[in-house]
This record gives sequence, C-alpha cells and structure tokens, in this order.
Amino acid sequence: MIRANLLKVWQESVPLLLMRRGIQAHSTSAMRRRFCSSEQRGALAVTRFWQPRRYYSADLRSTARTCWRCRQSTSQTGVLCDNAQCATVQPVGSATYFDVLLGKSATFDVDIAQLRRRFLRLQQAVHPDSFSQREDTERQLAEAQSAWINHAYATLKDPLQRAHYLLELSGRAVREEDQVTNPELLMEVMEMREQIEAATNSEQIATLQKHNEAEIAAAIRELSQAFAAGNLDAAQREANRLQYLRRAGQAIHAWEPGKRVVVPH
Repeated sequence: MIRANLLKVWQESVPLLLMRRGIQAHSTSAMRRRFCSSEQRGALAVTRFWQPRRYYSADLRSTARTCWRCRQSTSQTGVLCDNAQCATVQPVGSATYFDVLLGKSATFDVDIAQLRRRFLRLQQAVHPDSFSQREDTERQLAEAQSAWINHAYATLKDPLQRAHYLLELSGRAVREEDQVTNPELLMEVMEMREQIEAATNSEQIATLQKHNEAEIAAAIRELSQAFAAGNLDAAQREANRLQYLRRAGQAIHAWEPGKRVVVPH
C-alpha cells in the first residue's frame, strides 16, 4: 500500500531536488522501476536530483496534491500533510524554493530575516532526528525534505546563487565554469589582476578590497533592477560580473607579497 501510494504521488508531482547543477534527470521508466522495486527504494527515489524548469508559482500555491498516507488533499508547497491528524512528511514536490521558503513568486529581492525564520521552522518540522523511530518511508522522506530545504536556503540567501537560480527557472543555462566573453568585463578582469599583482603592501590590498566590495554591492543593485524589469539579458550579464567580482575578492584575500595572482575568468 505504501509503495503504491508513493508511486501515485510521484506520478502526480515529479520531485525537484536541485542539489547540484549539470546532473541529468532519470527517465520516467527508470524512476518507476525504482519505485516498484521495494518500499525503501521507492522512498529513496523521491530524493533524486533534478534539473530546474519553469514553474508558475501562483498556480502551485492555489492547487493541491494528495497525501500519500491519509489520501486527503494537501498543499503543493507544504512539507507536511495539511491534515492535522496526519501531518506526515510529504515527498519533495515541484514547488520552487521561493514557494516553500517564502510563500511567494520568484523574485530577486528577498527579506533575509524572513527567509531565515521560515527556514528554521521548516527544518524543525522535518529534521531527520525527529523521525529516527518512524518507518523507513517517512524517515527517508524527512531526510529528502531536510536536504532540499537546506539547499533552498543556501541558494536564496546568497545573491549570486539566487540570481543563477532565477535564470535557470527562466530557462537560462548557467554554468560555474563559464569564462568571461564580454569584452568590457574581460578588460575589467585584466585590470583587476594587474592591480593585485602590482600591490606591494597590505594598505594597497585593503584599498582594492574596499573597491571590490563596493563593486559587488553595485552589481547586486543592478541585478535587482534587471530582474524587476524582466531584463534577463542584463541579469545574466550582471550575474557573470558578480561571479567574477567574487573570484577577484578571493584573490585579494589570498594575496601575499611576490605570490602569483590567479583571478579565474
């Protein structure tokens, strides 16, 4: 019964667990075989890693799914069944990080304090230690939800990761290993490298660090404006620039007299 219920839940709502970029989703038939092989492997199948796709958050928040245990209607964005007498951990669904952690549509501007409070409440609700004595199915679902919530929080609290996630939800491929191709940004990369290499004392490095931090703050403001205007091209350019500025900051922090400077681009 549990295996059949989990299979039905999976068919109704394909799980999203974006823990790493670049991992391909398993085929439907392969996932179904995992569910049908055993109850334990069926529960584990909902923890697979999936690529992001476009989501329509308002629709998700206004629709429901069926709890795998009590078979009653429960929200798409909840981590526990809405039925208070059941309150069973639900499989990771297709809701976005914004849906679950903030209860709102995807947006670059995030209230970090609110995000933190919501994260702590959700983590407490599905912390694996609280389910250590439960049956395998619910314990494994709690582990999957906990991992998903951790990654969602880490993504949304960081401006660069949040920008990449928004771009991915909009169908824009973002890869950490992409190099700088914009001529203006490439020139900025080269100039920054030369300035770091030319530094001879900690005072000069402190000045560079202060300038870099100001540029990072400016890039985050530009990202906010670009996403608010729906200008994804500008958002992607600023995300690339912010990624470079972060790397430059790491090079500045690692500076030592006479040491070769490496600023990836």
